[in-house]
Amino acid sequence: MSRSASGVTLGVTQKADKFVSGFFLRFAQSGTRPTPISKARKITGSDRNKNMGTDQTELHRIGRLLHPEVTQFAEVSAVYHRGADLILEISPRIPYQMWLEALRLRSLELGFFVHLYEQNGTYVIVAKSIAPARKKFPWLNIVLAALTVASMVFSYSYLESGGAILRDPRLFLPGLSFMAALMSILTCHEFGHYFAGRYHKADVSLPYFIPAPTMFGTLGAFIKSRSPFKNRVELFDVGVAGPLAGFLPALAVLITGLATARVELISAIAPGDSIIEFGDSLLLLSLTKAVAPDIPEGYQIVMSPLVYAGWVGFFVTMMNLLPIGQLDGGHIVYALAGKRAHKYVAYATLAALAALGFLWSGWFVWAAVSVFVVKIKHPPTIDDVTPIDPVRKRIGWTAIAIFALTFVPVPVEIMTH
Repeated sequence: MSRSASGVTLGVTQKADKFVSGFFLRFAQSGTRPTPISKARKITGSDRNKNMGTDQTELHRIGRLLHPEVTQFAEVSAVYHRGADLILEISPRIPYQMWLEALRLRSLELGFFVHLYEQNGTYVIVAKSIAPARKKFPWLNIVLAALTVASMVFSYSYLESGGAILRDPRLFLPGLSFMAALMSILTCHEFGHYFAGRYHKADVSLPYFIPAPTMFGTLGAFIKSRSPFKNRVELFDVGVAGPLAGFLPALAVLITGLATARVELISAIAPGDSIIEFGDSLLLLSLTKAVAPDIPEGYQIVMSPLVYAGWVGFFVTMMNLLPIGQLDGGHIVYALAGKRAHKYVAYATLAALAALGFLWSGWFVWAAVSVFVVKIKHPPTIDDVTPIDPVRKRIGWTAIAIFALTFVPVPVEIMTH
């Protein structure tokens, strides 16, 4: 994922500033760095005798492990901290190009990662722990999830019955069915990301659901990664786990909905009335032919709560698999093919979205969101060289096939007669 997708956003986002992500050699060689010392506090011997909190305990742990590694190649002139960052001001005895890679790999083994910054001959190493930060009770996650549940129930019920829901509470029952189905899909998607991140010991948050007055009652959900991806294997696992984990329940929900669907006579539409038509993907068309009841001429399938939730689940999966920036599809393509190929694929996808905008205006919106919110480029991993294994490549191509099978050129169309 990605920040929004014409009403739906899912996935895992990673802060892409210089302090949190990116291969640090790029910054060391560029001759630029932020100014960590100006807002940092020097660590003195007396600090070790104070009653330290969890962050300071972790800082001293990193310091004890990092200091002997660094002093093999450089003199340490001062040690600072800024929040949970440990900062070492150093004077290399030999060029950093000769030892930086080895220090980076050794640091990962010890449980933290390092950045090197240089300006006017002054070198600074910034170390961050890979261990997840101390967790607080997730009040915000719970409140947002509860609001999203209410928003989904109301949105579907209003879409089906209009203002009558305010007079008859029983009309909310279909909305409850829709909410249960769609929340199961979104929850599986996000916890796919979450558990993959925890498996790799990444510092990832619990899901944040986004309630909104849309046709689905939500703008989706996302999790935050507070640590950079260590390598392309971790990037791939976290990126692909969400779409696959969400696609399976969406497939089950849609098959169940189609198998139990009712058909009704297509009624005449009065002049001035509007109807909403939902687009068909290749997979949806195939499932309809395989499991839905026979549809006589002049009849149509009733859009039940399960059919609608399954359709939204496919739409969510497709949107998140767009190979742009830090959407799930962007993660997968970057892990499969690397930075250069990702850039070409992302810009080609952006051009395709702009062209598709003439069929459905929502693609224009999504193209703009991709440029200004999601961003087209993908930040590098710490180890951007090690490729992924053949099994993961096959899984990646499976995810790409799912994208192709669930893609809808015109997702929603409002017809006015």
